[in-house]
Amino acid sequence: MFVAGPGVKGGLVGNVPSLTDLAGGEPKMTTDFRRLYATALDRWLGCPSEPVLAGKFEPLPLLAGRPG
Repeated sequence: MFVAGPGVKGGLVGNVPSLTDLAGGEPKMTTDFRRLYATALDRWLGCPSEPVLAGKFEPLPLLAGRPG
């Protein structure tokens, strides 16, 4: 996933998936996409993510702060 904008910290987040250790012929997921959603909801939109995602997910270090 790509996240862009003035409030986004630059760089890569997560681990690069192995191209030899596959699941069903595809690279194994290394970062749960719900962590990205939780980060956007909680830290950017100011909306509690737990009811939306039906659980608590650790946010990712993506944002420098909420947009002004």
